[in-house]
Amino acid sequence: MIADARVARSAAVALHETPPDSAPAKSILADLGTTARNLFQFRELLFELTRRDLRIRYTQAVMGVVWAILTPLVVALSGWVIRIALSYMSGYPLARVELADIAVKAVAWSFFVGALGFGTASVTANYALVTKVYFPRQMLPLSSVATQVIDSIIGAAALAILLPLFGVRPTTALLWVPLLAVILVLLTTAFTLLAACANVFFRDAKHVVQLITNFGIFFTPVIFNADAFGPGGIKVLMLNPLGPVLEGLRLSVAHGHDLMVPLTGAGGAVVWSPWFLVWSAGWAVAGVAIAAVVFHRAEAAFAEYV
Repeated sequence: MIADARVARSAAVALHETPPDSAPAKSILADLGTTARNLFQFRELLFELTRRDLRIRYTQAVMGVVWAILTPLVVALSGWVIRIALSYMSGYPLARVELADIAVKAVAWSFFVGALGFGTASVTANYALVTKVYFPRQMLPLSSVATQVIDSIIGAAALAILLPLFGVRPTTALLWVPLLAVILVLLTTAFTLLAACANVFFRDAKHVVQLITNFGIFFTPVIFNADAFGPGGIKVLMLNPLGPVLEGLRLSVAHGHDLMVPLTGAGGAVVWSPWFLVWSAGWAVAGVAIAAVVFHRAEAAFAEYV
């Protein structure tokens, strides 16, 4: 209750200082400009929402910060069990670095799933705030993404400690990680904004998201590397904007591969191309722009549906 009061007070203060433009603009560029101005004006509210979520997650839970490590660990363990079982049945030895591949991608996948899961219900779960005072509703799903960023930083720190056990050593290819992280955050933000908006009007949207997060791991290169599906499979998996990000993290972190250099596998199949990264980056930028416009134009009706 105290945290919610502080959040409401932050929204009221920002509202008093400069009345936000809540009416949808007439063009996409105008909508984006309005959204950017409102988000800047209410930046302190985003901080308060994120701090509230972190306090609930870490101080009001028995395991606290352990959850930030446990979630990607469970994903990694699940992948290891599957890969070890397949290795045993096929008689093909599983290298330690292949276990590192899964661990690296597990952290990224856990971030995406966590932010999308919490963000989808963020508007409806805060109906009291939504109906009492105006503030950019984007702040609610964005705070879910920001909270998950903190979780993932903790998970990544734990991963960095474990990677040497798998024979992974730091290389200059790690310089690609910040760019990949930005693309991942933008993609996640786009999906989260759209899902949160849809869930306001269609409450079964959260069930669709849950279905995607539960089984989407089998349609993205998390447990298996993209090259395991052959030349055709690589192309299909890389159409998923998350695919190049996950594979880029695997190659740069676990294998020290420079992502500007194309990589071919068995039979000359293109395992990696810099254009894969361009594809994901394009989707990330366009996705955030589209999601921001859709959310902004729909938020005026949120109070009637929550």
